[in-house]
Amino acid sequence: MKKFVMAMILTATAAAPVAYANPGFEFGANIARTTTSAYGNSSDFGLTAGYRFNRSLGVEGGYESLMGYEMTLLSMSALGRYRISDRIHLLGLLGMSYWTESPSGKYKASGIDPLLGAGLSYRLTRTISIRGEYQFVPHFNGLGTNLNTFLIGVNVRF
Repeated sequence: MKKFVMAMILTATAAAPVAYANPGFEFGANIARTTTSAYGNSSDFGLTAGYRFNRSLGVEGGYESLMGYEMTLLSMSALGRYRISDRIHLLGLLGMSYWTESPSGKYKASGIDPLLGAGLSYRLTRTISIRGEYQFVPHFNGLGTNLNTFLIGVNVRF
């Protein structure tokens, strides 16, 4: 009987993440405002694509065009979600960003830096959500400033 109970506990423990899983792909688009202390403000737009392993954890890749700085930023992040209500989730991002200035830019610079983010997601329907987020790239690899981005976007889940 002890072995049976232990087997049931182990099976339930192993199956819990699968039972709670809600995997799927997500695609999104956003508009943003980026500021730095040294270079002023930039109006931006971006795209995201990600995969949700379960209701709490996923990965996300992003593309941002920082038009005012003549730069692009590519990112790859782990995305954590914490459910506040049926429709509202707290978001947290931890990842890396690769940015590059266009050939006509002032410094013709590029770099790889950490990316941190936090935000809220509100589910409008089963597949569509809106998202507000703050992203932070510290020290902006040699340009001597932090990159602060505030964005709002729409995500579609498949």
